[in-house]
Amino acid sequence: MGKVGHIVIFFGLVMTIPLIAQGQDKVKYTAEGSMDVFKLKGEKVQRLIEKVVFTQKTTTIYCDSAFFYRKRNSMEAFGRVRIVDDSVTITARNLYYNGNTRKAELRNKVVYTKGVMRLTTDNLDYDMESEISHYFDGGKLKDTTNTLTSQTGNFYAKQNYATFKTNVVLTAPDYILKSNDLHYNTKTKVATTPGATEITTPNGESKLDADGGEFRTVNDQSIFVDGKVETPNNFLEGDDLFFDNLKKYYKAEGNVKLIAKNKDIIIVGDEGYNDEANTISKIYGNSVMKRIMENDTLYIAADTLVYIESDIDTLKRILAYSNVKMYKLNLQGLADSVAYLLSDSMIYMYEDPILWNRASQIEGDTIRIEISDNAIKRMFLRRKSFLASQDTLLNFNQIKGRHMTANFVDGDIDNVDVNGNGEVIYYALAEGDSILMGMNRILCSNLKLQFKNRSLKNIRAYVKPEARFIPPHELTDDVQTLIGFLWQGDERPTLEEVLNRAENVQKPIIDEIPDKGKQPIFLDEMRPEGLQKPKKVKKLNMRKQ
Repeated sequence: MGKVGHIVIFFGLVMTIPLIAQGQDKVKYTAEGSMDVFKLKGEKVQRLIEKVVFTQKTTTIYCDSAFFYRKRNSMEAFGRVRIVDDSVTITARNLYYNGNTRKAELRNKVVYTKGVMRLTTDNLDYDMESEISHYFDGGKLKDTTNTLTSQTGNFYAKQNYATFKTNVVLTAPDYILKSNDLHYNTKTKVATTPGATEITTPNGESKLDADGGEFRTVNDQSIFVDGKVETPNNFLEGDDLFFDNLKKYYKAEGNVKLIAKNKDIIIVGDEGYNDEANTISKIYGNSVMKRIMENDTLYIAADTLVYIESDIDTLKRILAYSNVKMYKLNLQGLADSVAYLLSDSMIYMYEDPILWNRASQIEGDTIRIEISDNAIKRMFLRRKSFLASQDTLLNFNQIKGRHMTANFVDGDIDNVDVNGNGEVIYYALAEGDSILMGMNRILCSNLKLQFKNRSLKNIRAYVKPEARFIPPHELTDDVQTLIGFLWQGDERPTLEEVLNRAENVQKPIIDEIPDKGKQPIFLDEMRPEGLQKPKKVKKLNMRKQ
């Protein structure tokens, strides 16, 4: 049995040798100079000198000199090494090539060329069969559009695809992209990054930081995830970012945040865009604006918020429309739409606006608020103006007129001018404002009211005033309210309500970039009207006993 076993094994070995020899494509060679044989470490080596040419299948290798290892079917080439393999040409100073595996190791000043693509490195491994090349000690890939550098890289010639790792820098016509992992389609010129990515413009005007995305280098469009875009005027953040530098248009979706540089303004929402070319940004869906002031913060929430930049300071503004809510420590409000001028801190409120200041409720067809040094300075109410406040006995003092101007001191109403159709209901209290003495009711053309410690202290009536004092026992429901009075204190927005916007906000379509010539404008200039010089004045003292 032992002899039979040996015979079988020996027979198997004999049979495998011709099979291997038949599967190999021998490397053929020629040389114009000398060709001699010598032994190196016990192995026979063919030395070839001057205009050496090796051929195998579709591959031709040129060099100045070479060592050919016939037994191994491999070679070492020196000097001006050049590989021509189908559409690929590679040059180098040194080469080791294994004819059995058809794998080449090129070293020193390696240049790989395929079509318009050119790869340079000092260390390149190349597989002739798969046409896959790999560099591992720094390299640069350049085509008609972009330049890519990295520490390591793989190029798949058949698939027109390359991967780069460690200190990757892609230089496009208008951008510089940095990452530690990048995939690149050499045909479409699309780069994708699965990890941290930074893009900057050469002049430093725009910058993007993201956790990966797709970068279309031909048309400068990109889609990124969880990132931030920095432009000359703003920062834009979101879970998903769309980046179009040709149009200077940047769109974000999911947890969007727009930060206006040098304005202390932050706008958050579900979706939005920054159209840098037309200096307009729009955020919508749970959108809230925060403007940080010295000792306070102004919040404006709406279905849609628009931030408009301009080289002209007076045109810089924020527009809010549909279901607007405002909150400041001493001012809360509701309106259908709001325009906020940033240069002079003017706030315009439209469509049934209503405000609350301390214990006062303020209404008008339109309202303009002037803010100075982070505090309310003046308020202009136009058409159907109404001011109401509740006293310590829960009575409602009421002031009504066509137009009204309220002046504030330290956040409280100091005086009010009523111009046209003035009416007043005021309850007189005594003994620490704990006993009702009666109610004053005044009708005249114009009024001037003076406040002290948040209470009405003095009224001046102009032009044929009519006034009467009604004692408590004569007060009835029909005389205690002016037409149009409705106390809406339960609708006064809290900070929590402003910050937590409803999730079912209807979102407008923003796929089209707005035309610069069609930017929103103010609905009404609302210039304050001065009071006419009174012809006759009668001073009415509040009756208290």
